[in-house]
Amino acid sequence: MPQYRALTGVIAAVAVLAAVDTFAQQEVTRDMLSKADYVIGRRAFQMRCSACHSLAEGGTDLTGPNLWGIVGAKADGSRRPEFNYSEALKAANATWTVDRLDRFLADPAKDVPGNRMAIPEGVPNPDRLALLSFMMLETGGADWPRPELPTVVVDKDRSKPLDVRFPSFWNHMMTNTVRYRMVTDDGELVFKAYFNTDGSVTSDNPKIRGFWRPDDRDFFCYALTGLPAKPDQFVECFPMIAMSIPRFAEQLWESKPVEGVKLFGGILPGRP
Repeated sequence: MPQYRALTGVIAAVAVLAAVDTFAQQEVTRDMLSKADYVIGRRAFQMRCSACHSLAEGGTDLTGPNLWGIVGAKADGSRRPEFNYSEALKAANATWTVDRLDRFLADPAKDVPGNRMAIPEGVPNPDRLALLSFMMLETGGADWPRPELPTVVVDKDRSKPLDVRFPSFWNHMMTNTVRYRMVTDDGELVFKAYFNTDGSVTSDNPKIRGFWRPDDRDFFCYALTGLPAKPDQFVECFPMIAMSIPRFAEQLWESKPVEGVKLFGGILPGRP
């Protein structure tokens, strides 16, 4: 019986892996793209792509080419002949269909060996689908309307308290739970943090503590210390506008506190 159970477990694991691989390779449909989360796609582009690519028609090339009109274009450089494309990309004989973009973004080094797109890893699902949808909307490749985003109420009078100036930010961050996952060479550290109205930060790990403050740019900045990991502390800042739209998922953003360390953050509804 133990051998049978072990074999059953292996078969189940193989089935799960096969299902995941099938999902990763499935055809991306218009329905999937039109229903993708615009906010997640925009955040994914800002974090992963915006340092090297612009999107708008007439935009300039940066480290990477401007992406206007990318969907349906040839990857041989003819779309932006003034940009210095890699020889590997020119020789790929590819057309940037949605499915090909999906495959490329999942693993650029594997899809086109020798290309120069310097990202440390591919874009995972579901961020990749949202990213594709966002890019299509912003580069003239979508035939569905851009979604209407929630209105964020901001009072510009700095003499007023923060909960009056940024009520949505206040209600969102002061009543919900922030979940962190830090990935280091030594493993993973997962913990929850609670941002409090008195400017303190507490955690489900009693050793982790911190504080938060708004700065003069209307950024939400905070520091956490006492982490049972290396680094044992970090500081981050986000625009309060960006943190004002209620979003819930275990992973909503990614950062690198120090070289070789990845920090993933998300927000869960409510708190103990």
